Amino acid sequence: MRKLDPKQRIHLECIFKETKDPHERDRIRVIMALDRGHSPSEIADILRISERTVYSYLRAYEEEGRTAPEPHPGKPCKLSPMEEIELKDYLARVTYKSAKEVCVYVLNKYGIQYTVAGITDWLLRNGFVYKKPMEIPKKLDPEKQEAFVKKYHELKEHLKEGERIFFMDATHPEYQSQSSYGWILKGEVKTLTTTTKQERVHFLGAIELGQMEVIAQEYETVNADTTVDFLKRLEEKNPATKIYLICDNASSNRCKKVQEYVKKSKWIEIHYLPPYSPNLNPIERLWKVMREEVTYNKTHKQFKEFSSAIREFFNEKVNRLKQLLRRRINDNFQKIHINPLQTSI
Repeated sequence: MRKLDPKQRIHLECIFKETKDPHERDRIRVIMALDRGHSPSEIADILRISERTVYSYLRAYEEEGRTAPEPHPGKPCKLSPMEEIELKDYLARVTYKSAKEVCVYVLNKYGIQYTVAGITDWLLRNGFVYKKPMEIPKKLDPEKQEAFVKKYHELKEHLKEGERIFFMDATHPEYQSQSSYGWILKGEVKTLTTTTKQERVHFLGAIELGQMEVIAQEYETVNADTTVDFLKRLEEKNPATKIYLICDNASSNRCKKVQEYVKKSKWIEIHYLPPYSPNLNPIERLWKVMREEVTYNKTHKQFKEFSSAIREFFNEKVNRLKQLLRRRINDNFQKIHINPLQTSI
């Protein structure tokens, strides 16, 4: 074997670190070991391979510059190219609940028999994944959502000095443990104690994305009076500041008291989200972070302990999590396009 030059050695070291293929690593070990003066018989004995294999690895590298194994040609697809295109188009429109049902359809339609494993490989190879459809409210209107997003970006683009945009919402954390996915040792069953009483705490909150400022206030309930009180607190926290407040169409946000207060206010202007559009309110992501920090996979022995943990999150912890919030919360709104689910009979 010809001695490797320094660039070749560095290149092989890089491939060895980056590749996830154990067979390619073995090939690189062989080439590097030969370069260091080890004999083919020594290398074969250490790696538990034949000398013939050592020479084949060396030949592939010297003649082709190849360290990776030759790709396996695989089995030819049972379906013709046109049948594949037709099947992919059909399955994009019609959703089957199991790979077995797809096997039955392919057999009936094309007279070709697939195993469940075989059709699963075909589905994955053609870009299909096994997941649930997204549940959306029946009255959701994508056009209204699109119009809101356009109006919001225009508002944001033309903000003047001393003007801010807040997103407001209410949250009602329930005194109940919530199980969530986590890494658990295989074969071990971990348990999470649930509570029997369904008590809640009630908060009104608002978030400003520029400075990631969070304002939250606890109330006995959320109604017209508490909403007006929260608007006053929002103004107190932002004196002489024009506030564009974006919120949903809850009755407590649209009621007469709130409308009258906003008319008299010099600083607050309310913009309502389209109906059934929580995906357009970034504060929903704050509520998710709150649940992750306080309720997911956690048991609070008493409601008092639970409510204290919620208060601590809004009063203290949220300020320490600003970097996390910046990564998780933004106005890159999720746009929903209605694609009705059609399932097999």
